[in-house]
Amino acid sequence: MTGHRPDIADVIDAQKMAGTPLLVAFLAALALLVDGYDVQVMALAVPSLARDWALPETSFGLALSGVVIGITLGSGFLGSLGDRYGRRTVLAVGLAGTGLATMATALATTPGQFVFWRVLTGLMLGAGLPNCFALASEFTPLRRRSMMVGLMNIASPLGAFSAGFLAPPVLEAFGWRGTFMLGGLAPLLVAAALLVLAPESLKFLAIRRPTDPRISAILRRIAPGLDPASVRLDGAGSAAATHGAWRELLSHEFRTRTLLLWAMLWLNLFNLYVLISWLPTLLHQAGWDMTAALRGAVLIQAGGIGGGIAISLFLDRGASRLALTLGFALAALNLAAFPLIANGGGWIALLLLAGAGTSGCQLALNALSAAYYPPAIKATGIGASLLVGGVGSIIGPLAGAVLIEQGLPATTILALLAVAPTACIAMTLLIKREWQAH
Repeated sequence: MTGHRPDIADVIDAQKMAGTPLLVAFLAALALLVDGYDVQVMALAVPSLARDWALPETSFGLALSGVVIGITLGSGFLGSLGDRYGRRTVLAVGLAGTGLATMATALATTPGQFVFWRVLTGLMLGAGLPNCFALASEFTPLRRRSMMVGLMNIASPLGAFSAGFLAPPVLEAFGWRGTFMLGGLAPLLVAAALLVLAPESLKFLAIRRPTDPRISAILRRIAPGLDPASVRLDGAGSAAATHGAWRELLSHEFRTRTLLLWAMLWLNLFNLYVLISWLPTLLHQAGWDMTAALRGAVLIQAGGIGGGIAISLFLDRGASRLALTLGFALAALNLAAFPLIANGGGWIALLLLAGAGTSGCQLALNALSAAYYPPAIKATGIGASLLVGGVGSIIGPLAGAVLIEQGLPATTILALLAVAPTACIAMTLLIKREWQAH
């Protein structure tokens, strides 16, 4: 940074991934951890709910989609509030709302109430998620940004994976209501930690509130030897306009990357939410006992952790196309192999590998949705991606219920899911390395 006055981006890019940047990434990861638990716990609670309310499991298709409907609407229409009021503020409010709505779900006495609270939970999650990614990415040096956001994203499948082990004893001791009370407490604690420990995004403040006294304090916190007065604030943004952010996503500069990202997110989230929502039921129907089915269902998430780490290592090297191609191929091949492999240990391997491809690619796509857009429209870009991809998340559980009601065997349903990643492989050929420059 010699020879010129550094701007906000220069200061952040010059720092090590330690101290405040690492703390922000950690807290953002905790937010994603509780998100993963909240999404997965519904599928794990369905068998208990069905017994308590004497209803068939397939009648909970709308309830399974409820949180995803909320996430989709919340991320698309509330997530962009972070571009106006601040990443940390909207994330903390979203987490607090998630906690309260999840606890209220535990008090539901009718299916209608259950769906209402699950949709509201999703709305609050959706408001926070784009700002979670934006806050972490804007504190991370460019050379580590894609990898760090990718690694941070592993927290979501880790939360879902942990639900598979936390839920059975909680269900046994406290019933399905206990699983939601546990899921409500965690986001409240994370929201409090964010407000106490994490600063607001420097890039957001420089663009929206350049006279805010917090800028100097945060600069001293992340770069103690730097004089805040020597830092330019006019380099925090980009050539993108700060108004009409939704239109900017489809402008000439961003249109191709936006449409490709949206299409891959739609197809991959369709698959992922069929698996998240119906694997316990599919495995149980295939002969697994219920406890084994609950734990087997989260193998998709366990595989996603490994796949996410591997794919993240490619992203910072600009190898997005190679990483996604390998991930989608892994998902397609292993899903298609279910009718060919005998039920048992072989299925465990297929679930892990299919999860490494499906969930791993989702982590990569989430990281790219943060890397593809400049700070002025980052939260809007991430929110729009979640909105469009969320439509696939909503349709997935409903489509899964229809396939199960048609009497199709589990192997056939799982093999049909190989179509989506196969289509995504073709899309990866159009990805350009320079899109990750922001």
